Amino acid sequence: MTGRISAISPLTSGRIYILTAAALWSMNGVFIKEIDASATTITFFRCFFAAAFLIPLVRFKAPPKAFDLGVSVVIFALLLGLFVGATKETTAANAIFLQYTAPFYVIALAPLLLRERLRRIDVAAIVVCLVGVAVLFAGNAGSGDITGMLMGLGSGVFFGLFMLWLRRMHYADSVLLTFLNCVGVAMIFAVIPGVFDVSGRDIVLLALMAAFQFAIPYVLFTRGLRVVVATEASLIALVEPVLNPIWVAIIASEIPTLATIIGGAVILLGLALRYTLFRRWSPAIISEPGVVSESRAPGDR
Repeated sequence: MTGRISAISPLTSGRIYILTAAALWSMNGVFIKEIDASATTITFFRCFFAAAFLIPLVRFKAPPKAFDLGVSVVIFALLLGLFVGATKETTAANAIFLQYTAPFYVIALAPLLLRERLRRIDVAAIVVCLVGVAVLFAGNAGSGDITGMLMGLGSGVFFGLFMLWLRRMHYADSVLLTFLNCVGVAMIFAVIPGVFDVSGRDIVLLALMAAFQFAIPYVLFTRGLRVVVATEASLIALVEPVLNPIWVAIIASEIPTLATIIGGAVILLGLALRYTLFRRWSPAIISEPGVVSESRAPGDR
């Protein structure tokens, strides 16, 4: 007996990286709730600081084509702006659960946009998701959160479109693409009136948000994907929508409704089934929400 502790295996390390990334991503609701600034201001500074933190990792190789990048930036701007707006207008739980419907839009639109056949089991996954969305909306009707929930649903739609567009851009370097997307979004939001109306305290929080809720988990997640298959990474990443409302409840004292909890649970169940049981009968169209393959960039949370 040597008494030596065996080293952690590369696979275990990869799982820890992905789990840590998902946990850090889940803090977005707390930051958005705590920052006393508009959705446009938050989106601008979040992308500005994220781009700055990614500069040391950027290598100008395999650049995206101008048209592809332009469309990518517009879709990215819409999904980020709508998600932040949704988190401001409704509960963080509603916003994150509705954004996590994105993979189902990918499944539904893939036959039209990618000419991939829609199978019966794919339809079953979509139906499970729609049940969750219906419960979530019906249970929150009359709460005054409908505008925010519609924004959350919109963020999910554009998140799904973003995943599909990333598939088109598989040739581009993932770090460079993420950096350029952040720069492009920052440039779009920079011209919106009042975007620079922000306090010194919120500037600090926005910088921390960009570092700990985007740049660092991005690096951890991409490193984890080197040894963890995309399907397993997808399941581990579901920690994000589970933890997100918990952090907000603890720190911001925002408690989701019972309908939100039930509807969100059904949506997550649909995702879990898609990545496991359903996947046995139907080749996966997507991997982790925001990650199209192991060589491509995660989308933002």
